[in-house]
Amino acid sequence: MTQRAFRRRIRPSLAVLVALVTLMSLALAQPASAQTSEISLLLRCQRTIAKAGGRYANKTIKGTLKCTNEIVECQVNCEEGVYGPACSSNPPPCCDPDDPGSNAAFGECMDDAEDRCDREEEKIADAEIKKQESITSKCQALTTEQLCGAETPGLNYSILTAGCTALIPGWTCDLPNLLACVGGPLQQQLGEQIAELLDPRAGEALTAAGLSSQFAGISQVFKIKESLPAGKIDLYMIEGTADEGIIVTVKTFDDTGAATSSLEPILTYIGNDGTTPVANTSVVETPCSIPSSCGAACPTFKRRFPFSGPFYLAVSGGTSPGCVGGEYQLVVKTEGAAAPSLVLDDVDSLTP
Repeated sequence: MTQRAFRRRIRPSLAVLVALVTLMSLALAQPASAQTSEISLLLRCQRTIAKAGGRYANKTIKGTLKCTNEIVECQVNCEEGVYGPACSSNPPPCCDPDDPGSNAAFGECMDDAEDRCDREEEKIADAEIKKQESITSKCQALTTEQLCGAETPGLNYSILTAGCTALIPGWTCDLPNLLACVGGPLQQQLGEQIAELLDPRAGEALTAAGLSSQFAGISQVFKIKESLPAGKIDLYMIEGTADEGIIVTVKTFDDTGAATSSLEPILTYIGNDGTTPVANTSVVETPCSIPSSCGAACPTFKRRFPFSGPFYLAVSGGTSPGCVGGEYQLVVKTEGAAAPSLVLDDVDSLTP
């Protein structure tokens, strides 16, 4: 075979080779381009969730604080005697910061504060709608696997399943449900918890105003005033939900007119049988704001309900020399339980 004939025979093979290389290059370029587009969609969605969620969180925290601060201002004015004598040191008629009906001027201030809270609640609801619309517009192109898958590359929102299922029974991960949970009650609850951290009186303010249900992420604070002779026991029942937090404190009052209490307060957390103390409950004693005539301290404990059902709080009057009994205030802070109720008053013992 001549050299020219050989060249003629090999040229078609080279042409085929070039064609194959070109086709392979195109085949490789297409997945890379598709992959780049997929990554862009994922990142755009995540950035939007972060940005829109951040704006909503800011609105929730600020709006909640504007509400609670307005109520607290009314309560502080009541305590300081701006509306008339304060009940902490005067008999009725007086102003009780936990009772808007105790004083007309205080009641008017609380009504105005409630109007402010209603306006802030509406603004938070509007912010929620805008957030969901923004996230939907940028994330609706993603598949459920890209949003929720735990193994494939994606945003891995499946890790929120436990929290969302606890809030919304039957919850499964997809974009509409993600918005209903993360874009709804869960983020609002967390935002309100931050507001409570920044305003320690938020819980008692909302409870006094009857607005706890509107800001469910903030703890409720119940205050009950009673008197107790030395050697006697008051027993309160409270319905608890497993794993929800509870903080209980006993405070003293001036029983002598000389800024001194004559009560030695003792606090015990009791199980659902009404007699047996709940194990692993550490009751801490701190100095009372109104000191006791027998040098007693004020008890408090913090823990979580070990299971759902009724629990009891026993407040006892100690019999140390110099303490003959007196008035006290039971303060209960919970994440969702109803107000405690007095079931036994001034009894000698919890056992039959």
